Amino acid sequence: MMENLVNLSRYPIHDLDSSAGERLLAKCRNEMMDVGICMLSEFLTPGAIDRMKAEANSQLGNAFYCSNTHNAYLREDDPSLPTSHPGRRLLRTEVGSIANDFLPADGALVRLYKWNCLTDFIGQVLGYEHFYRSADPLGALSVNVFQPGGSHAWHFDESKYTVTVMLQPAESGGEFEVVANVRTQDDDNYDRVASILDGDYDAVVRLPFAPGTLFIFAGRHSLHRVTDVQGSRPRLVPVLAYAEHPEYVNSKQVRRLFWGRDH
Repeated sequence: MMENLVNLSRYPIHDLDSSAGERLLAKCRNEMMDVGICMLSEFLTPGAIDRMKAEANSQLGNAFYCSNTHNAYLREDDPSLPTSHPGRRLLRTEVGSIANDFLPADGALVRLYKWNCLTDFIGQVLGYEHFYRSADPLGALSVNVFQPGGSHAWHFDESKYTVTVMLQPAESGGEFEVVANVRTQDDDNYDRVASILDGDYDAVVRLPFAPGTLFIFAGRHSLHRVTDVQGSRPRLVPVLAYAEHPEYVNSKQVRRLFWGRDH
């Protein structure tokens, strides 16, 4: 029963034709158009948070930990560019990820991800007539694991939009920081990215994540990072991947970077 997982009285995503559902859709669409970010606090029920945390913590031993360097665009290095170019600047990320194929198929996390009402809701928020869960065997649904000392350097996502759920924040640190709509489909905005990498944080927004928050944002066009995690508790954030086409998968480069394998 999905009402045991999702706060449907506050977020009636199962009944979007109702007046409450229409108001929710309008609010989320406006936020995405204005700033490319939509946060739904207390989206999960307390019981769902507990179950999903238990599922994620039980698979920590299967997390692949990436301690690697990458550029902000997650692209292969291009030696033809000058070393000062933002597409060549190497940034260090230390993060673990529990791949999709390690998550229990009958667990609460997988049930949430495979719930058609959630897929349809997110698709409508983003303005798609047709919207699909990712076909990636590793990254369709995964859990980011930030152990103490871990962080995720500035980057853009390969997927146009990113959907996450906060399960377990760090004791301190592990803040999500974002600069919305830095680039477009036709302009990588190298100068703006370079200025942020150089420490121009005037436009950086730090978003507080309480457990149970659903977060939708334009990850391909918004530069973002997770700051250093401190304390003894890992930061656990499931990533729910969607696409405009049913066959979408991540590139082999991204799979190898975050899961240590490409299948």
